[in-house]
Amino acid sequence: MRSHLSRMLQRYAAKALVLLIVIGLILTPPLVTGYAQVGRAESAMKVNDISGAASSYERAARLLPWYPGLWEQAGQLRFKLGEFDRAMALLERARKSGSLSGSGWDILGLSYWKQSGDLGKAVEIWKTGTGHAPAYSLLDGRLALAYFEQGDFPAERSALERWVAAEGSEDARAHYRLGQLLAVSQPERALQEFLLASSLDPEFESAVETMRTTLNLASLETDEAGKLVVIGRGLGLVNEWPLAAEAFRQAVAADGENAEAWAWLGEAEQQLGQDGLPELDNALAFNRSDPVVRGLRGLYWMRQGRGDRALAEYRLAAEYDPENPARQVSIGDAYALHGDLQAALAAYRRATEMDPTDADLWRLLAQFSTRYNMQVEDVGLPAARKAVDLNGQDPQTLDALGWALALLERYDQAQEALEHAIELDPAFAPAHLHLGIIAMQTDAWESAADHLRKARDLDPDGLAGDQAQVLLNQYFP
Repeated sequence: MRSHLSRMLQRYAAKALVLLIVIGLILTPPLVTGYAQVGRAESAMKVNDISGAASSYERAARLLPWYPGLWEQAGQLRFKLGEFDRAMALLERARKSGSLSGSGWDILGLSYWKQSGDLGKAVEIWKTGTGHAPAYSLLDGRLALAYFEQGDFPAERSALERWVAAEGSEDARAHYRLGQLLAVSQPERALQEFLLASSLDPEFESAVETMRTTLNLASLETDEAGKLVVIGRGLGLVNEWPLAAEAFRQAVAADGENAEAWAWLGEAEQQLGQDGLPELDNALAFNRSDPVVRGLRGLYWMRQGRGDRALAEYRLAAEYDPENPARQVSIGDAYALHGDLQAALAAYRRATEMDPTDADLWRLLAQFSTRYNMQVEDVGLPAARKAVDLNGQDPQTLDALGWALALLERYDQAQEALEHAIELDPAFAPAHLHLGIIAMQTDAWESAADHLRKARDLDPDGLAGDQAQVLLNQYFP
């Protein structure tokens, strides 16, 4: 009996061994092939064959489903190749398998954003990713940018604070943006962030100085609406109009009869592509003799091409604010738009008479003269020289002098002034534009092309860049 049982066990063992050998023979080729594909992918990466590596990682992932990170590696490489649909599919497989890293969550969100423009889906992915990979702080940086695009200021601020606390302590731009977001609600904290930004990167010094002055002035205001108007104006000065509009909305909510809050809200709406006239009409209803209201209404009509209506508003602004020479400059602009250049020039000159120590007013007079080629030798050039006497270290003033000299064909003197402007600010596009034109006039064509390209590249969306591009198209196709 025992002998029989022993023989039976031996037969079962032999059958089991055969079965295991058969299973091994079936599974071994895919296993070997899978690891071989991993090796091929790694070799392809060494020679920067991104496409080949992505394909090998995909094949390996199918053969080795337990191997960590293969779907994600393939997906990230497809993203690098710009194959966003494929990247999303692969990264979603990694997500379902629970093997997505912080970087993978990041790339998956970017894939949705780049492929379909679905920022909402990208935000959903990144938010989920912060829960699965809390140590990967770049996700908060992504979220901050996404909330910025969506105009969700509270969410942007929260994400940015997390990013700065985790890894962005040396990120000057993050500190500067956080200062902007805090300016309305926590001005003291905002000032700390602004100062930190400028200490980390001198690029922010000018904007930070503007915001520091703004916050100091706001602290002197006794009512909430007045404080918010000052802060909103400061944000507008640094070209942060969405936040400025929010500050003005809060000012209107704090005091619905504050005419300047309504007027500035109208200006912010225009800056953001809206009409703004209803807000300006509200402002007028609450205070018809406020020069700020009249001035901003004049600016509205200037943008509409209605010089006559702008002139009427600017005249009223000057009547209510008679000691302010800037009102005369506005009147000059309205006269020019209306087609009366002599009256415009007289208004500009009147501004310099009201404050002959203000270099900016003399520069504006010189620029008006050269813009319309009116009395350049008798008015424009002397005004530019006066501006330089008062402030000879300002690139705009030196450019005004250089261009006046250029129009009078005094090219050597013009070039000297313009080169000085560029020494002070190498990124000042108008000086490069004017040097390019002078070089063309003096047959220095290689130098002309160089300066025109610099003007175009430094100011791609501005007037100087546009003018440079026109000349490049015409003379250097």
